[in-house]
Amino acid sequence: MTTTPPTDRPSETTYSARGSNYVLRKFFVGEGGVDANPEAEQWNRAVDHGFHGPEPTREATGHILDSMRNSGVRLRAAYTADPVPTAALGADRPVATFCSWDSELTVCPGVGIPAWLISEVTVRPTHARRGLLRRLMTDDLTEAHERGFPVAALTASEATIYGRFGFGAGTFNTEITVDAHTRLQLKAPTVGTVEMADNEAVARLAPEIFARFHEGTAGSVTRQDKWWGLVSGAWDWHAGKADPEIRTAVHYDDAGRADGYVSYKFLPTQGFEGALKVVDLVSPSWQGRIALWEYLCNLDLVTEVRYGSAPMEDPLMWGMVDMSKYTVRKRFERVWLRVLDPVAALSARRYTSHRRITVSIVDSMGFADGLYEIDTTGAETRVERVGDRPRTQDDLAGKSMPAVELPEGADVALNVDSLGSLYLGAVKASTLYHGGLLKVRDEDALRDIQALMSTPTDPYCISPF
Repeated sequence: MTTTPPTDRPSETTYSARGSNYVLRKFFVGEGGVDANPEAEQWNRAVDHGFHGPEPTREATGHILDSMRNSGVRLRAAYTADPVPTAALGADRPVATFCSWDSELTVCPGVGIPAWLISEVTVRPTHARRGLLRRLMTDDLTEAHERGFPVAALTASEATIYGRFGFGAGTFNTEITVDAHTRLQLKAPTVGTVEMADNEAVARLAPEIFARFHEGTAGSVTRQDKWWGLVSGAWDWHAGKADPEIRTAVHYDDAGRADGYVSYKFLPTQGFEGALKVVDLVSPSWQGRIALWEYLCNLDLVTEVRYGSAPMEDPLMWGMVDMSKYTVRKRFERVWLRVLDPVAALSARRYTSHRRITVSIVDSMGFADGLYEIDTTGAETRVERVGDRPRTQDDLAGKSMPAVELPEGADVALNVDSLGSLYLGAVKASTLYHGGLLKVRDEDALRDIQALMSTPTDPYCISPF
């Protein structure tokens, strides 16, 4: 599956809404660091402001700009074109920010597709409800669609924002705590060995180990280079500084090959005791991950281990003698998926059921809208767009999330955001049906779509972006 080369030229256009006038720009970080990229520096300050962060230091800004340049990040921004009142932020500071870059999404072990990742979406509150987000999103997704990307993806700080743009929750994680007052007791022995490691050496090992995890894990997205500084403590992009408290350990398989690592820090709670916070824990095998957990929970003076990227169904919990020591603190959506090309996206998936169904996809932005036939009865999967979807009253009214109706000739109908949730197996088709988000011709059609879209494991992503 190929995409067209990026259009890496800056662009500029104008936009007006509710009596306010704006200039919209797309640009890139060039060479020369902070001094040579004042537009990107102001963009970064606007992002930190939008997420209520502190003013970034020059050093922190330099790290961020270097990372964005290395990853080919497309920066978009909206600037006021109206006079700026006394003492207000200057016209060179964006009132809305947005960025995206090329990545890869693993759809099943060994199979990845191009993915258009979106991040750093902010709108200054004093310029809200003027359609700035919709305009930036539309421009960006249009470019992604024109370049042939099957899917776009983002992580959301507010879950209610992105459904109207066709994004559905595609992977989930949990925040967990494992009680470590007593040594971790497992029902089965772990394999391999774990050793404390040199942070810089782990930073060199980490990209290859993560690549193996990514290739074998549905729901994973590729990482930017800035991750390896976070893993080693050389640079924490969240805090905008190095973190000397980071410690690391490496798991080795029975042949002595490094096949997993964990990055963590100690959080004192009372006296000499404290909790461990897992920064990153990666291995392509569950055996390696569980062995790293055994190492963490058996360290002296550690009362509990906290991890913010555990899977929904965790083999660690099921492997513990006392699973009551495993506590889920929070469940949340990690990756929100937006299907742009149903033929390319659905053709890339693996299917364990032989079915032929016609699906009506509702997409108010137009990218995925239409009738599609999915046929897995032959030697190879065949997905084909077979026609337009009949217009409904909601379509004619221009609603951003039209009601789903089942047209004649279709077996199943759903909105494109629901397709994003169904695509990797984050939810069952029957669950969407009972929630009123999926229309079916009859019970046979429900069984067909359920069997067709089922996956052997839940999708899993450990790389927030």
